Amino acid sequence: MASLFEREREHVRILDAGAGLGTLFAACVETLLSRNYRPLSIHVVAYENDQKILQYLKETMEWCKLICQRAGIPFQGEIRVEDFIAAVIAQAEGRLFAVHRERFTHVILNPPYKKIVGESTTRQLLDAAGFGVSNLYAAFVWLSAKLLETGGELVAITPRSFCNGPYFRRFRINLLNMMSLHRIHVFGSRNKAFRDDDVLQENVIYHMIRGERKPERLIVSSSEGTDFDKSRSRSVPYDHVILSGDRDAFIHLVLNDTDDRLMEKMEAFATSLVILGVDVSTGRVVDFRAQEYLRYLPEEGTSPLIYPCHFVSGFVSWPAESGKKPNAIAVSPQTMDLVLPAGYYVLTKRFSTKEEPRRVVAAIYDPNRLKLRLSVLRTILIIFMRKVKAYRQI
Repeated sequence: MASLFEREREHVRILDAGAGLGTLFAACVETLLSRNYRPLSIHVVAYENDQKILQYLKETMEWCKLICQRAGIPFQGEIRVEDFIAAVIAQAEGRLFAVHRERFTHVILNPPYKKIVGESTTRQLLDAAGFGVSNLYAAFVWLSAKLLETGGELVAITPRSFCNGPYFRRFRINLLNMMSLHRIHVFGSRNKAFRDDDVLQENVIYHMIRGERKPERLIVSSSEGTDFDKSRSRSVPYDHVILSGDRDAFIHLVLNDTDDRLMEKMEAFATSLVILGVDVSTGRVVDFRAQEYLRYLPEEGTSPLIYPCHFVSGFVSWPAESGKKPNAIAVSPQTMDLVLPAGYYVLTKRFSTKEEPRRVVAAIYDPNRLKLRLSVLRTILIIFMRKVKAYRQI
């Protein structure tokens, strides 16, 4: 990660928010000292509020001071034992970053991966400051990028979930307006890169520069794990990764020639689902909220409850004999809002792993096959249906 920093600086100021043991900023300092053009001074600011590891963090900071002294370069290190988000927003005193004088030349980050609880203090602080994001890692990246000086560089490792989807739309738009993306590395395996950290998502490392024109091309690389000697790298046009005019600012990770061809085919689809008259929604049932109404076997007064386990050869086959999931839900005034009228639906799984043969797993719900009048769909499904007047019948 430290090797991705490109710029030569006389006076370096490094920010590591959520520093942990200090591994990242130490690698950054060591890398800068190994280059032909060395900085005249280095200043590190590390945020960490985990008391259990502070002693190790202090030792890392002392090691950085020692190697800088040996190189004849003045070093200053600060460990700020406080919550990064609360501290940065408090420093701004309501005029976020407009008059904040502290600026950094380098940001290196491995931020915490955790959903922000709706009523938490962190959520309230971020919303009040105009940083509405759903996950801590996005908040750390966004705030850190704001603290960069013009031309400053950011290198971060985070889940790739921010690259698409509505939850991170605002984050993507603001980040890409403020920063130019120069390189992104994708870990192909979800368990080889971070075997000891219980990380379940695919991760990416990316390098961005603040306030620069977007490059014509950027580097997209990938590897199964942390053996970067075996990584695959390619130069890709910027507008193949972030499409011009895309209001959602999706980041398309074009890793190989197959992805290139797929992108070309996708660009041929110019008609939206709205124009086609197709509605899309998620299933309505949340298991734990409807627990008392769930039935493992169908009975009088129940309606089918459809899970991905009911997908068989491209159609919905019901009931399932595995017994692992409920097959039905009791129909009552309390559950009528969960029920859909009988009709033809295309169902897809909301989540799929890259290990599955098909990333989009779909099945047709054909009422003639099932001979049912009502159906109930679990929230882990996505429903495609024609826009027609809905009705209920019992």
